[in-house]
Amino acid sequence: MLRKAPPLESIEIFVAAARGESLRAVGRRLALSPSAVSRRVAALEQFLGRRLFDRADQSLILNAVGARYLEDVAPAIRSIQYATDAIRCGDDRPLRVATSHSLATWLLPHLAAFQRQTGIPVEISATRDVQTLASGEVHLAFWGDLAVPPSIEAIHLLTPEAIPVCAPRLADGRAAPQTEAEISRYPLVSVRVPDGLWQRWFAMAGLEARELRLQSFDTQQLAYEAAAAGAGVTLAVPLASNSFLAGKRLVACTRRAFRLGVRYQLYRSIERPMHPQVEIFTAWLRTQVDGSTAEFRNMLLLDDDAYYARSAI
Repeated sequence: MLRKAPPLESIEIFVAAARGESLRAVGRRLALSPSAVSRRVAALEQFLGRRLFDRADQSLILNAVGARYLEDVAPAIRSIQYATDAIRCGDDRPLRVATSHSLATWLLPHLAAFQRQTGIPVEISATRDVQTLASGEVHLAFWGDLAVPPSIEAIHLLTPEAIPVCAPRLADGRAAPQTEAEISRYPLVSVRVPDGLWQRWFAMAGLEARELRLQSFDTQQLAYEAAAAGAGVTLAVPLASNSFLAGKRLVACTRRAFRLGVRYQLYRSIERPMHPQVEIFTAWLRTQVDGSTAEFRNMLLLDDDAYYARSAI
């Protein structure tokens, strides 16, 4: 004889409410009125014979019994959602990847070969909005360091090294600086986020950073374009800078590179269905990142001894 189980819809409503969604928001998503949502929660509590929420001012507050129940049933709900999505969507749906505009300029030229070799369609979205992952709008995100909630998993790909670069001749007519000590006397170009990169670089180089003339841009790509146009010295890191270095639009001002605490990571939601091709794409992307990093170092002929002596993870 089959054991009697509560209606799946009631459990879905419980999970949503337990995670802090308002009754109105839950009802809107399920095409139910707030009172209907409340009745289903009450029916589930009656079925279990235990209160899952404390009531206060027409709001639901998860109690200790509800917290234990949520811990047990949430994974089961996710498994049902994963299995349902896999059947409904099939394995030929596009893999959707979010990334920054600068990393997209590096990634896009590589994608044609990946799609040709694997037959996996990939769609790129240029955004740094974490909600695109949480909502399921994208399956993966390739970003620099970003504050994410516990429901988002981060897979480390690279802690990039940074090296000062500039145009062979600046807009003010000066040639590139010949020593690290000269760099502070030049105009500097950087990105707004993360901030303080130049200050970190000067500290790693053992130099004082006083009265820096700093111009900041929203993206790496814009910072590199400005530096290539002669605006000043910028910090190049692997991937987005490779094409500027290969075309000699940017040249190194030193042979030492330092890690400044920035990381490139691949992010995915652990609460959303995982696209069946995520592992294949992740392995491929890691190979591309490693290859472009090696290319970056080879183009700049970096001094390994000096680099490893002063680099900071």
